Amino acid sequence: MNNSKGPYTVKELKNLPAGTQFWGKFLVQDKTTRKTREGKNITHLKMSDRSGEIKAVVWDSCQLAGILETGAVIGMLGDIGIYNQQQQITAKRIKVLEEEPQSYMKSPGREIKELKQELEAKMASISDPHMKNLLYRIFTPQIWQEFLAAPAAKVIHHNYSGGLIEHTLIVTELCDKAAGLYSAINRDLMITGAILHDIGKIKEFRIEVLPDYTEIGKLVGHIVLGYEFISREITSMRDEGLDFPDLLEKILKNMILGHHGSLEFGSPVLPLSPEALMLHVMDDLDAKMYVFFNKIAEYEADENPFTPYDTFHEQQFYTLRYLHNEEE
Repeated sequence: MNNSKGPYTVKELKNLPAGTQFWGKFLVQDKTTRKTREGKNITHLKMSDRSGEIKAVVWDSCQLAGILETGAVIGMLGDIGIYNQQQQITAKRIKVLEEEPQSYMKSPGREIKELKQELEAKMASISDPHMKNLLYRIFTPQIWQEFLAAPAAKVIHHNYSGGLIEHTLIVTELCDKAAGLYSAINRDLMITGAILHDIGKIKEFRIEVLPDYTEIGKLVGHIVLGYEFISREITSMRDEGLDFPDLLEKILKNMILGHHGSLEFGSPVLPLSPEALMLHVMDDLDAKMYVFFNKIAEYEADENPFTPYDTFHEQQFYTLRYLHNEEE
């Protein structure tokens, strides 16, 4: 493998011309095999490193050393081609490597300890005793441990260990700033709802090497799991003789259940209060900004300022950035 061009990162591969042969080392994120009409096996791989994700095609003729499976780190010799007017990578040789996958996985842009301290500061800034008590009771040392390790999604955004707290903190910051612009918004409610909106994801996902759904995650989903977290804790508080206002419980539960914004996107109810709507909008904003910035980072070196059409997001992304201090 060493006498071919490389090693290339995923980001670099996306800018190679058709006809280039390359080698590189990647993490296998997903693997699906099917038979063609002619009866040949074809395997589709989704591969990644810290610079991005890319797909490759593996035919029976590819020389394979080792067991090719999701979560494996592989060395690949491949060819860049064009199929349906888009780049296609065809694997020629694959060797499964004895390397730790962590160095090929995304991670938060900041230290987990810093993110935790900032989220704890947001909790401490809440003046309402009922909401503050609820948060401190839910975030036990065990829950913190799970929360800090969890991803925010399997694929779309913040899909890595530490992604959940990274996403949660940004949504909380967005809600805090937006709450200051509307005098009728209850800031404590915004902070509490933002911190708790994805708490169910600690039970929805598991991470061995890559994020995947748990059994209960597939059957129930994080919105209902989060609702159950809050319901159990409020019931427990009342059983201990602690007060928790009925109206606050109703509004907070609607925020959790409605944060995907519509029935079409998995919320069992619509966001029916100003705070519930704001939480949905800020949650959606952070997920979309993540996608935009990652697409720009993956394709910014390409001569074409528009990324290839993304079938999932149903659009292209414009990669050029205007910086006011740039030389003309």
